[in-house]
Amino acid sequence: MKIVSIYSGYIYSVQYEGVDENEFDRLFNLWNNVDYVIQFIDDNLDFLKTKFWQKIPEPESIAYQIFKEAEELENLFDTLNENTQNGDKPDFDCHFKYLDGKYKYVLQWVPMKSYGTEYPSLLRLYAIKMSENVYLITGGGIKLADTIQNSPDLKNHVLQNIEKVRAFLQGNGIMDGNDLNQE
Repeated sequence: MKIVSIYSGYIYSVQYEGVDENEFDRLFNLWNNVDYVIQFIDDNLDFLKTKFWQKIPEPESIAYQIFKEAEELENLFDTLNENTQNGDKPDFDCHFKYLDGKYKYVLQWVPMKSYGTEYPSLLRLYAIKMSENVYLITGGGIKLADTIQNSPDLKNHVLQNIEKVRAFLQGNGIMDGNDLNQE
């Protein structure tokens, strides 16, 4: 596993062993890949028929929302980076939200989530807060259910990756954002 700088000094991403891209780039490439998005929706149509969705959305509208959210989220990260550099709001701390559940009382390497721009948002990035406005992306995906555990694209890797990255940080003495800036 290695750590890659995305927005220098603020946003970093994990690149897992055996994977060609860091998680930030990998996810945005997937979310902008027409073949991947169509196949994902086809494979998970039953999730769109659950009570989580107020009405059953058309698969085409879900695909469009994924593409739109991916583009808007990338643009938002550019804006948040500029704002953070200038000391303006909203910054990265304004954007990321706490990942509750078993991490509710965690004080170091705090798991966080980033939503896409629509409501309900389909896209999620998961990160570990290293210090003020400094985040390490651990993964993400398309969320089709009310919880990570119920969502097909998230349940098998999100929480496991967070734990793996937290153990990596601890094992390598990476305590905060200052340590990432030296990577």
